[in-house]
Amino acid sequence: MQLQKQITDFIYGTNRVRRKYEAKYPAETVLAADACKGTRVKGEEQIERGAKWVVSKRAVIILTDKNISCGDWLIKLDDIEKATLVLFDSFWGAGQVLQIKTKEQLHFQFGMQRNPAWDSQDALPLTVEKGKLKYSWYSIIVRLLAVAYLLYLFLR
Repeated sequence: MQLQKQITDFIYGTNRVRRKYEAKYPAETVLAADACKGTRVKGEEQIERGAKWVVSKRAVIILTDKNISCGDWLIKLDDIEKATLVLFDSFWGAGQVLQIKTKEQLHFQFGMQRNPAWDSQDALPLTVEKGKLKYSWYSIIVRLLAVAYLLYLFLR
């Protein structure tokens, strides 16, 4: 398991949240649990770094044989029309984004560190793809400002 995932799971208390979920719902089998950022999107949007992730829900996403739970969101597997797991590599390590489209036309994106448990489970029919994260203009500007500030501090 990668170091970034271990650190992120420690910060979010993933193991504690998983144990609490298992105790509360003993009839469900937990297949995967990860620290994540989750966001509702308007449609089948391309995955990109941007402002939506700054204000996204930070919680532990739990996949069971019946549901996907993330904070106060509960998505029944039977209500999912389409699920895609996009795998990517970045400077910080391997990651994945789970895209969900429900039968009610609700769209979710869940970003997390890479966890092979998601593509080895069989409760949620997933399309697994390799992908790249696009940079939004917001993301590019924030990074340029951060580099400019670091240069300013260095040259000062």
